[in-house]
Amino acid sequence: MDYIFPEKLAKVLRKPSERTLLEASLVGLACMILGSLGIAIYMIFFTDMSIWFKVFLGLGELGILSFQLSGLATTYVQYYTLKKALGLYPEDYELKRKIMEGKELVEELNKLIKKNE
Repeated sequence: MDYIFPEKLAKVLRKPSERTLLEASLVGLACMILGSLGIAIYMIFFTDMSIWFKVFLGLGELGILSFQLSGLATTYVQYYTLKKALGLYPEDYELKRKIMEGKELVEELNKLIKKNE
């Protein structure tokens, strides 16, 4: 028995790759964000409820969105790190990223120089 799963289920759960699992998580979280946002907008603007219910619904939705967005960001970082570790990003992509970081640094330095002149 693997952890809490029976042996048959554990074998099935081991089959998908980490990349597939992370991609599915990204898509699932994006759908959940759109769905919860859509339901909240519908409930707040298009239903006949008291203002207090709408206020609490809006506050609850802000909490839900912050939780879902943090999960989305965390999953994306894991996905990016996995792809980078597996060498799935071409070298020119990495080079372009470093060049863009260098350009941003030069722009910040130029702003600081102009500010101090």
